[in-house]
This record gives sequence, structure tokens and C-alpha cells, in this order.
Amino acid sequence: MIKLDLAQFVAAVHTYAPKWEATSIRWQLTLGSEYEKRAAWVVCETGDMVGWFVIWTSGEVELEIGNLRSLRPCRPRRTHRPPGRPHPQADRADLTTRTG
Repeated sequence: MIKLDLAQFVAAVHTYAPKWEATSIRWQLTLGSEYEKRAAWVVCETGDMVGWFVIWTSGEVELEIGNLRSLRPCRPRRTHRPPGRPHPQADRADLTTRTG
């Protein structure tokens, strides 16, 4: 079974953060609690747009992009999981619950 090191993801986010900030992209990195499988995710916002990228220690990843004004996704959710893995379940904020 794949067991990704989330520290590498955290390091990558911190590497790109200055570039995001230089272009007025606000970001927040979260490390999830350890239950079935641990995850880390980053939410990036600029203007009316928001992007959410999550990676699980199992190797699954998901990307979602949406418009905060319309509260609708801009693209279908993109999910990748290793063969034989069930669909990932993660605690995350729905676009409709975002504030500020």
C-alpha cells in the first residue's frame, strides 16, 4: 500500500507560497487529523475564485475550483486514486459555507 509523506506536500506549498502571495493569492494549508487515512490540503483564493487541493497518505488526490460569487464549481471535481481504492472521504468546507 502507498504511504505518502505529507511533509513533502507541506514543503511544496511553502516553496510556492511566496509566488502566490506576490500575485495576491491568499492561501491556507491544513493537516487533517489521523483517522482512516491522513490528508493535507491547501485552499487558495484570489478575487472571486477559490481552489482546493487535497492529498491523502494513500496517494489519492483531488482538485476542485469554484467561483465564490456564484457558489458554483468552475470545473468538474478531479479525483485520482490508486487502482482498487474507494472514493476518498474528507472533511472539508463546502463552497457555500465560505466566509470573508
